[in-house]
Amino acid sequence: MDTRAHTIIEGETGFVIKAKEYLITLEGLPSARVDTVIVNQKGERALVTALREDSVEAYLLDRGTPKAGDQFVIDTRGIQFSFGEHLYGRALNVLGEPIDGLGGFPESTVPLRMQADAPSMNARAELSEQLMTGMPAVDVLIPIAKGQRQLVIGPISSGKTVFLESVLARQRGSEVICIYAFIGRPIGYIEDVTAHLMSEHGNNKSIILASYSNDSAPRIYLTPIVSLELAEYFSWEGRDVLLVLDDLGTHAKYFREIALLSGEVPGRESYPGDMFYQQARLLERGGRFNKTVGGGSITILPVLETNIEDMTNLVSTNMVSATDGHLFFSPTLYAEGHFPATVPQQSVTRVGHKVQNNLTKQLAIRVHALIAEYERQKRYSQFGTQLSEQTRGLIKQGESLQVFLDQESTAARSLEVQVILLALVFTKLGEGTDADYVKRNREVLASAISSDPELEPLRASVRRGTVSLEQFLRKVESAVPRLQSLCQPH
Repeated sequence: MDTRAHTIIEGETGFVIKAKEYLITLEGLPSARVDTVIVNQKGERALVTALREDSVEAYLLDRGTPKAGDQFVIDTRGIQFSFGEHLYGRALNVLGEPIDGLGGFPESTVPLRMQADAPSMNARAELSEQLMTGMPAVDVLIPIAKGQRQLVIGPISSGKTVFLESVLARQRGSEVICIYAFIGRPIGYIEDVTAHLMSEHGNNKSIILASYSNDSAPRIYLTPIVSLELAEYFSWEGRDVLLVLDDLGTHAKYFREIALLSGEVPGRESYPGDMFYQQARLLERGGRFNKTVGGGSITILPVLETNIEDMTNLVSTNMVSATDGHLFFSPTLYAEGHFPATVPQQSVTRVGHKVQNNLTKQLAIRVHALIAEYERQKRYSQFGTQLSEQTRGLIKQGESLQVFLDQESTAARSLEVQVILLALVFTKLGEGTDADYVKRNREVLASAISSDPELEPLRASVRRGTVSLEQFLRKVESAVPRLQSLCQPH
């Protein structure tokens, strides 16, 4: 019998009457409730998922091959999970067990909650602070607020993982706790990303929660649920948490498998009818909270890998509607060497601009307008029509803008540098030079903007954010001679 016999409910035994892979049906266990943990003589645990009139359904959490007649009893301890700062720099599975070979965790008496509800409206606070990524393509154009749920979507090989690694690395030195949840991902992929996240350039407050692609469907399905429970622990402590769910497409696939195996009626694309509810319910646990629930925040970056450059399948449309915005990544841009490979015209932030100051918001509108006009004129130019001097100038200006939006994946720019760099596009420097000139001198300009004492008034204007865009552009224009003196000539 299991060594934890003292934790069971005496006199209650469930007998397996049917077993299909990891899904078992049992008679008995009158005290069982949904999410009750049961255990057999071998110590194999299962989680009750449904209550019938004369039976219960459960799925196995440990590897095993139960058969008819096997006995299960209720484990009143549930799944004990060791929460706390000792998890920084560690990797664990959905049952709270270490998978990094660095030793065990302190014992805990805190059971995991599998069906926790999202905090109510009364527990929420207004979004008021920006989560900085160090990338102007995001921080200026598609900003993310702390507590926002921003979908990261795109086909394979579109730069999503590199982007996420950079975002987490950008939090180094801050008080943001980063949790990266791998949902049914290949072992090699998990090891590569983990090595980067846990390197000297990563965030020293990172936690890895992983289920492998060869894990059972129940473990994979539970991964985002457990990761949110972990995020909520720190949020209740008043901390800011950044949670990556990589990826919810895999989660949906295994949720469908479990539903079909249990006999649920399939809906569109064979997904269960409540799939949108289940995933939206998860994402609702993100947000910024008031002091009644700790005063912390949970920013969620759910990842979704699409097969082609569209967002029309069921899971994609569900996720777009359940989040506060999305960043769309293009494999074409990534193959051309752009980073981040986001498509501004197809990316949205519904709440991020609330946390920007007035100056940055005005600049973002101007940049978006230039991108739209640049893309339109570039399409026309492909027909071989003769272009006016004004059109050629606009295309040249758009190309310079793209260079300023690009950066190395290891680089991170302050908001002051980002805003001043993008503002240069609308000065003589951006309008009178070409993309090659900008590319040669981008890092020189960024360094000067960041540290030159003579440019401190510009940086201060960005921090205050109260000056109008036109006034700010005049100030930047007056600094152009100083900046050009530091640049390599044409």
